[in-house]
Amino acid sequence: MGESFQNEETIREYLLGRVSDEATLERLEELLFADEEFCSQVALAEDGLINEYVFGRLNSADSESFRATLTSNPERSFKLDLTRALREKALARESKSEATRPSLVDSLKAFFRQPIYAGAFAVLLVAALISVVYFSRKSGTDDLADLRSLYQQARPTETRISEFGYAPQSQLRGAPDPGDRNRLRRIENNLIEATEKTPGAQSHHALGIFKLTQQKYPEAIKELAAAAALADQDARIHNDLGSAYFELAKSKPQEKRFEDLERSLNEFTRATALDSNLLEALFNKALARQELRMPREAKESWELYLQKDPSSPWATEARKNLSRIESAQKMEKTDEQVLADFLAAYHDQDEVRAQRIHNETKGLLRGPALALQLSRRYLLARQRGAEAEARESLAALNYIGAFEQTLHSEFFFLN
Repeated sequence: MGESFQNEETIREYLLGRVSDEATLERLEELLFADEEFCSQVALAEDGLINEYVFGRLNSADSESFRATLTSNPERSFKLDLTRALREKALARESKSEATRPSLVDSLKAFFRQPIYAGAFAVLLVAALISVVYFSRKSGTDDLADLRSLYQQARPTETRISEFGYAPQSQLRGAPDPGDRNRLRRIENNLIEATEKTPGAQSHHALGIFKLTQQKYPEAIKELAAAAALADQDARIHNDLGSAYFELAKSKPQEKRFEDLERSLNEFTRATALDSNLLEALFNKALARQELRMPREAKESWELYLQKDPSSPWATEARKNLSRIESAQKMEKTDEQVLADFLAAYHDQDEVRAQRIHNETKGLLRGPALALQLSRRYLLARQRGAEAEARESLAALNYIGAFEQTLHSEFFFLN
């Protein structure tokens, strides 16, 4: 089974990081997890490759590929350092005796006969083999550092994820290149296994962040909610859970966003209550208020953020958002003006204009929302005995309900 993947050339190319075919990579990883014999074969091949590199037997292309793998493979770097140290130790022993100069192999044998070194090397060898089986497993912290390095040029979310550095938001998200896909797969495998073996706030948090960067928002929410349940006082976890809700809301139609945006704001508020200096949460709280069309509150949040972070690239984005709010406030119509514009369009039978005004406000549960304004107008007219105004308000509500039903199969606005 899997014989075509078990030839020495394929294994060597895999160890040198030069296998880009997705199907081949997936099959190799399946074998490494499931086939103990294949794991041993790969471990021996890696040891041989390290020895060839140390003794200068790799050609320039293979040497360059080998060095490139060391950045994301600390266990291989450790084994390389160990092999170099053993070689230097053997050479040093060899140079001490001019009369009888043992071979390098003999020197290594003599070195390993010493109990202190033999025992230590046995432990290191077992650890190295385990690391091969589990694809150079690293701690969640190292995996997240690796993940962050993939988003140094363009961040994957509008919101700020805890401990991610600044990068402009990616506008067009294309498929990652083969090397990045391989790194993402390994990071995900590491984080999933960490969550299965040691389920806790840290492991769920790390996996939730990964899911968030991959736009798998419901999965991210599940992991981050589990982390929050285990560490309710961790402001970073609440911030990232809020980010997941925010990004999920932004992926939905305008009229479906409100509930998730409210949840995101609640999480950001909780995070800032726990840590008033957590810049990520302060930034995100302002974003959520802005998205919820709370201009006064959003302005206050942006101003507070800029007090704590006046000069970073994040501050530049904060100022742009603050400027948009201030410009909109200067041009913003009052609730009464919005209602008057709609009623004018309704009387003129200008359906396009009436629908546009309604669509701009229907996601709101306050202020200029036409359904609320018309309902209030109807009740007040009834109280005053203004029957004509009451009938007009009710007819306008039915008018909105009719085209919502026709265009969106939505019955919420029907009386």
